[in-house]
Amino acid sequence: MKKWHLLAFILLVTFLVFSPVLKSDFVNWDDDVNVTINPNVKKLNTGSIIDMFTHTVVGGYTPLTTLSFAVENHFFGMKPGVFHFNNLLLHLLCTMLVFVLMRKLETNLFVSFVVTFLFGIHPMRVESVAWITERKDVLYSFFYLLSLISYITFYKSKRLIFYFLALLAFIFALLSKIQAVSLPLILLLIDYFFEKKFQFKHVLDKIPFFILSLVTGLTGIYFLGHEGTLETSTVLPFIQRIFIGTYSFCVYLIKSVLPYQLSAIYPNPVKLSLLYYASALLVILLALLIYKSGKYRKVLIFGSLFFLFNVMFMLQIVGAGQAFIADRFTYIAYIGLFFLIAWALNFLFISKWKTYVIFLGVIYLAVLATATWNRTQVWKNTETLFSDVIRKYPKFAIAFNNLGLYYREQNQYEKAMAAYGKSIEINPEGYLSYSNRGETYFDRGEIDKALEDMNMAIKLKPDYSKAWSNRGAVFGSKKEFALALKDLDKAIALDAKNLKAYTNRSLVYYSLGNFEKASQDVTSYLQIKRDDADILNLRGLCFSRLNKNQEALADFNKSIQLNPKAGAFFQNRSSLLYKMGDTKGALIDILKAQELGVQVNPGYLQMLKTK
Repeated sequence: MKKWHLLAFILLVTFLVFSPVLKSDFVNWDDDVNVTINPNVKKLNTGSIIDMFTHTVVGGYTPLTTLSFAVENHFFGMKPGVFHFNNLLLHLLCTMLVFVLMRKLETNLFVSFVVTFLFGIHPMRVESVAWITERKDVLYSFFYLLSLISYITFYKSKRLIFYFLALLAFIFALLSKIQAVSLPLILLLIDYFFEKKFQFKHVLDKIPFFILSLVTGLTGIYFLGHEGTLETSTVLPFIQRIFIGTYSFCVYLIKSVLPYQLSAIYPNPVKLSLLYYASALLVILLALLIYKSGKYRKVLIFGSLFFLFNVMFMLQIVGAGQAFIADRFTYIAYIGLFFLIAWALNFLFISKWKTYVIFLGVIYLAVLATATWNRTQVWKNTETLFSDVIRKYPKFAIAFNNLGLYYREQNQYEKAMAAYGKSIEINPEGYLSYSNRGETYFDRGEIDKALEDMNMAIKLKPDYSKAWSNRGAVFGSKKEFALALKDLDKAIALDAKNLKAYTNRSLVYYSLGNFEKASQDVTSYLQIKRDDADILNLRGLCFSRLNKNQEALADFNKSIQLNPKAGAFFQNRSSLLYKMGDTKGALIDILKAQELGVQVNPGYLQMLKTK
C-alpha cells in the first residue's frame, strides 16, 4: 500500500501546483485555429468527425485531439476552464502512468518516486499542460505510456492481448500527435534494458510499429511541407543547423536540472556563437563517457537513449515549424533524464549521505514546485504570456505582434498600435505587423494610414494573401471597387482558402449589384467553412435579390437556427416573407427582430399589423 500512498501524494501535489491553470483563458498562440475558430470543434456530427480525420490543422494531423476539443465544446461550450481542467487531468493520468512504467521496469520505490515526482511537477511541463493547444502533448503521451506499459506486460507474460493493446494505444498516440513516432525505438530500448544487449530478433515483433511510425512520419512531413510550416524562420545552412541541434540538446539537458529562462517562444539565432559549436563537442564527450561507463552502461544507455529518441526529431536540424527550442518537446523525453537523476540519487540515498539527500531533495522539489506554480500563472492570458516573453527577450518582434493582436481583440487600440509599432521598430521587414497594424487603422477609420501599411506589407511579402485581402477591403471602403476586386482576386489566387477574401469580394460584388457573383463567393466560402450564420445570411440576401426566394428562405432559416439572437436575421427573413406573401410570418419575424434590439421602421410594422 505504501507505493500507492506515495503516488497519491505526488498526484495531489501536482494538482495543487498546476491548479492556477483552471482560471486561465484561451491565448492567441494557436488556440484560435485549433480550438476557438476551428469549425470542427464548434460542432460535433458525422461530417465534422470525418473532416477531423481527413484534414489537418495548420499542417498538423491531430484528429483525436480535435475530437476531444469538439466533445468538450458540445457538452460544456467554449469555456476555457473546462479545456484547462481536462489538460490537467490528462497530465495527472500521465504522471500516474509514469509511476506504473517505472514499477514495470522493476525500479525500486525510491527511483519510481523521484522519476514520477519530477515528471509531475517540473516547470518544463507547464507549456504542455497550461496551453490548451498542447492537449495533443498530454493526450499522445497518455496513449504512448499506455503502449509502453502494455508492451512490457506482453514481454513478461507473452500474452498476445497485451501486444495488440500496445499496438492499439500506439495508433491512438499517432492520431493525437506525430511526436509519437519514436515509440518503436523505445520498445527496442526496453528489450535492451531487460536483456542487456541489442538483438536483431527484437526488431521482428516491432515491424507493425515501425510501419505505422514510418507512414505517419512521411505523411506528417508532407502535410507540414504543404502548409509551409516545415521550415523554420532561420535561413542558416544545413551544416550550421546541426550545431543548432546539438545546442538545443544541451539546453534541454541543463534545463532538466536547472529550468531557467523559460519562455513560450525562443528567438531563433541569427548567427551561431561559439557556444553552438562547443555544444557538439560536449555531446560527443557525453557519448564517450557513456560508452566507457563499464558496469553502469546499461542504465546510462537506457536513460540517455530514451531522452535522445524522444527529442531527436524536434532538434530543428531539418526544421518543423517556427519553434527553435520549446519546453513542450521534452514532455516524454525527460522521463529518460529523470530516470538517470533518480538512479544517481539512489546511490547516495543508500549511503551515509542519505540524510543530506532527503534534506536537499525536499528543498529542490519545493523550489521546482514553486517555480511551476509561478510559471502556470504566466499562461493566464495572451497579455501575461507575451509580456513574459518580452521581459526575457525585449527585442523579440513576434511577441509584440501577438500582444498587438490581443489588444486589438480587446478594443484597446492605443496599446495595439504601440505594440505593432514596437514590433516594426525591432523588425522593419515584419510584414505581419504592418498588415495587422493596417487592420487596426482600418478599425479606427484611418483609411489612408491603413492603406499605407497594407502597401508596405505587400511590398515586403508579395505572396501574403491576407495583406491583399486587407487592402481589397480598404479599397472597397473607399468605393474603389475595381481596385478592390483586383486585390481580392489576387488574394484568392494566392490562397484558395482565404475566407476573408471571399467575404470581402462578395461584399464588393453585392455593392455593385452583381448578386450572382456575390452568392458564388459566399458558396465558395461555405464549402470551406460550413454553418457560418453571418455568411449564410449574406447569401440569403443575394438570393432574395435574385428572386431565388426558396433558396433565400433556406439560408435565412439556417442562419437563425445557428444564431437565434441575431435580430438582423429575423429582419431579413421578415422582408423575404412579406415579399413571398406571408404577412403573418413577416410580422412575427419583425416583432422578434425588434425584441432583439433592431430599430424597426414604424411604417413597415404598422403596415404588417393592418394587413
